[in-house]
Parts: sequence; C-alpha cells; structure tokens
Amino acid sequence: MSDVDKTLFKQFIIQDAKFAFFQLTFLMIGLSLLVDTINGFFLSGIGIDPKLSALFKLILLSLMLFQIGAYAPRLLASILLFFFMMLLGPVISFYTTVSLAGFVDDFTSGLKIYTAMIVFIYIALVCHRWPSLVLKYGKWCLVFAFIVLSANMLLGVLGFGFSSYGNADSESSSAIGIKGFFYAANEVSGIFIVLFGSMLHLLWQKRKFVYVLFSPFVLLTALLIATKAAMLAAALLIFAIPLFNERHKLLNLTWLKVRMILPFIVVMTILLIVLVPIFESTGLWNRFVWFYEKKGIIGIILSGRDVFIISALDAYMRYANLADILFGFSKTGLGMITKNAMEIDPIDMYLWHGVFGIVLFLAYLAVFFRVSYLSTMNRNSIWGPAVLLINITLFAVSMIAGHIFISGMLAPLLGLINGLAYADYILSGKKELPLADQALVK
Repeated sequence: MSDVDKTLFKQFIIQDAKFAFFQLTFLMIGLSLLVDTINGFFLSGIGIDPKLSALFKLILLSLMLFQIGAYAPRLLASILLFFFMMLLGPVISFYTTVSLAGFVDDFTSGLKIYTAMIVFIYIALVCHRWPSLVLKYGKWCLVFAFIVLSANMLLGVLGFGFSSYGNADSESSSAIGIKGFFYAANEVSGIFIVLFGSMLHLLWQKRKFVYVLFSPFVLLTALLIATKAAMLAAALLIFAIPLFNERHKLLNLTWLKVRMILPFIVVMTILLIVLVPIFESTGLWNRFVWFYEKKGIIGIILSGRDVFIISALDAYMRYANLADILFGFSKTGLGMITKNAMEIDPIDMYLWHGVFGIVLFLAYLAVFFRVSYLSTMNRNSIWGPAVLLINITLFAVSMIAGHIFISGMLAPLLGLINGLAYADYILSGKKELPLADQALVK
C-alpha cells in the first residue's frame, strides 16, 4: 500500500469514527430523559439514588467535549477555561469549609448550568458537516423524549411516581399534581414547555386539524403537572404557536390574529369556570389564596421566593467580601449564610458563580435569542418560530420560578432545540448540501 493510499485510508477511518461519535451523541441526547426516568424509578421505588442520570450526563458531556476538541481545539480550551473561572467561587468555598461533598455538589451544579451551552456549541460545530442529519436526528430525539414525558404523565395518573407538591404516598389532600418518575416539578415544567411546544409546532405546520385536537391534551397535561409555569405556558403555547409561524408578520395585525381573539376569550372563560373547582378540590386554590393573602399578586407569582431574595440580599450585604462579589459564594457557601438557592436563575447563577455565572446567563440570552430570531425570519426554516417562542417562555419562567438554566434534566434538550434552530439557519443559507451530507442522506 502506497503512502497516498495509507493517508486516504487513515482519513477515511477518522471521518468514519467522527460520524459514529456524532450518531452516538444524538442517541444519548435522545435517551437522556429515559435515563432520568429510570433513576427516578429507583429513587421512588426503593428509596436509593443510583446516580445513573448524573453518570450518563457526565459521559455525554465528555463525549461532546472530546469531539469539540477534535474539531476545534482552541474552542475546547476556551470552554474549559471559562468553566474553571466559574469554579473559582466553589474552590474558595472549599478552602474555607473543607467540605468535599459540598465541592462535589458545587462542581455538579456548575456542570448543569454549563451543559446547555456545551450541547449548543457541539451541535453548531457538527451541523456545518451534517446539517440535514442534525435536523433529522434532533427531531427523533424530541419525539422520543415527548413519548417518555407522556408515559411519565400516564404513570402519574395511575398513581406511580412523585407528586408535584406534597407527599404522593400520603392519603391526605396535601399531594398536588403529578410528574411520574421525574423528581423536580419545576424542571418538569421546563421540559413540558420544550417538548409540547415542539410537538404543537410540528402539528401546526402539517396537520392543523390535529393541532386543534391536541391542544386540550396540552392543557390537561399542564393541569396534571399543576405548576403555574406549566399551566400558563400551555395557554401561551397553544395560542402563540400559530402567531409566531407568521414570521415576518409577527408584529402586524393579520386576519389570523383577529380570528384567534374570539376563541382565546372563549377558552379562557371556560378555563376560569372549570379550573376553580379543580383547584379547590386539589388544594392548589388554597395555596394560591395563602400566597395572595400574605404577599399579594407578587406572592402568587413568586410563590414566596421574594422572601428568599430579601434574606439573600441581607446575607450578601453582611457577609460578602471582594472574592464573593467577583466569584460568588458557591452553592455550599451560600447555604451556610442563607438558603442555598433562591430559585430565580440569574440570581442563583450570580450568587453561586459570581460575575462568570451572570455572564453565562447573559450569553444564553444573547445567543439563543439571536439564533432563534434569525431562524424565524428565514421563510425556509423549520424550527425557528417554535424555538423563539420556547426561548421567550423559558426565560420568563427562569425569572419567576427558576429551574431552567440550572436544570440538569432540561439542559440537553434546551441546547438541542437551539442547535436545531442554528442548523435550520445554516442549511437554509446554503444552495446545496455538503457532499458528505448528500451521500449520507442517500
């Protein structure tokens, strides 16, 4: 075999390995929610946490970082450097507390916050090679994850898994809402927004009649989850998906907007009539009334988080030194002076990781909104309108209920949908597919 043949063979092996890793990565993204379910099953059924979900996501992150290093070594170095800067607060906290368990918790929290950006960066890199396959595999991931979420809701209806509020094993009415074998209710709200928003968007594009039939199921699922974020998001998604699909006419008064005003008023009236008795029977109404009597409308919106924020502000003014201001207290360090999480994402990201935490939050805001907006304005894009609406909804939820950008369960899907919007934008800007992509599609 000549030197030229050896070089070509080596290049073929490398390209084949890169494609195999690419497929494996998307397979793992698609399975991530199923692994969370299995982990929750062990936690609910036998009371132990096997850490399957954490281990699975650590392997997924390692696989993506390895590939990012193969494609763009300098980019990998920048990613790792920024993560090291995020960990300065936790490292300082570890030096003062000497708590290895606390540092591991801080390290894990930092990874959760960073995961969605790493997933997005990875997809942005590979979609320059295989944009159509990114869209194809990404859609499969979302559909499978939607099936997993729906199955968890069904299991919750049958009495399995966790409740959103209270103890599901209790015979009292203190248990409110269902979430299957997912542990955190607010994280389920974020997953609900991503997956049900995606399915509504796909149905509106191809089967508008099925969209109408599917809408009550969306509302019912939100009611079963029983979080404010899920219920408000369900109504918003149903009525906003058609409007965002108008793209360039989004801010114009069109016949579609006029035709939707009456159904919107009718549906909201029916919901008010139907939901109040349901809320009263589940105890959720009493929860809303309690917050309203104590804190007014702000109390209902924030569910008492305003108290946490005031307490954290007081602790910040009393204990923060220059290192804390710049690098954060860390989650463990914050827990030593007040509650370790305010459940408002930008506040938690700053208090845990300082300036670098808030920079990451602003990066999510700038990058995800820009990508989804540019994709929406392109008439040929598939995912742009849905991703833009989902981003708006998730950012709103992150400001009032949290558990969006600090959610390890949501992170792979959040990075994925924004990666799909980027792939849309890249693919629609090309006159033809890359040669490798054409061959693989065939």
